[in-house]
Amino acid sequence: MAPLRRLRIQMLLAGLWLGGMAAVGLIGAPTAFALIPHKLAAAAVASRMFYLMALAGAVLGAVLLVIERNRSSGMTTPLLLVMGGLFWDVLGEFVIVPQLLAAAAAHAAVAANWHIAASAAYGAQALCVLVYVWMLPSQLGRDPEPVAVAAGAADT
Repeated sequence: MAPLRRLRIQMLLAGLWLGGMAAVGLIGAPTAFALIPHKLAAAAVASRMFYLMALAGAVLGAVLLVIERNRSSGMTTPLLLVMGGLFWDVLGEFVIVPQLLAAAAAHAAVAANWHIAASAAYGAQALCVLVYVWMLPSQLGRDPEPVAVAAGAADT
C-alpha cells in the first residue's frame, strides 16, 4: 500500500477510535446521567454506550494492528501504542466492567473502586490512542525500503 494512502487510513481509523471514546466518555455518559432521573437507568444507558465503543475500539484497533504489523518488522512505538490501546480496551470492558457491574448490583462499597479502575483503563486506552495519533504524521517517509516486485518496479 502506498505510504500516503496507508497514513490516511491510519489517521481515519485512529480518529474514529479516539473520537468515539471522547464522544462517549465526555458527552454521552454525562448526558445520560444528567437527563435520566433514575441512576440505574442512566447507568444502563451509559454502560451500553461504553460497551459499543469497546467493540468499535477492538475492531478499529485490530485493523490498525494489522496495518502497523505490515508496515514494519519488529516492535515499533506505534505498534506498541496500538497494542496498548487494545489491551486497555479489552481489560476495561471484559475484565473490569463485569466486576463493577456485579459489585454495583450487590450494592457493595467496592463498586466505587471498580469504577475508578474502569475509568483508569478507559483513560489509559485513550492516552495510547492519542499518542498514536500524535505520532502518525512522523511516520510518513519512515517506511522501510519497498521490496522490488517481479518486474523490478517498487510500489510507492
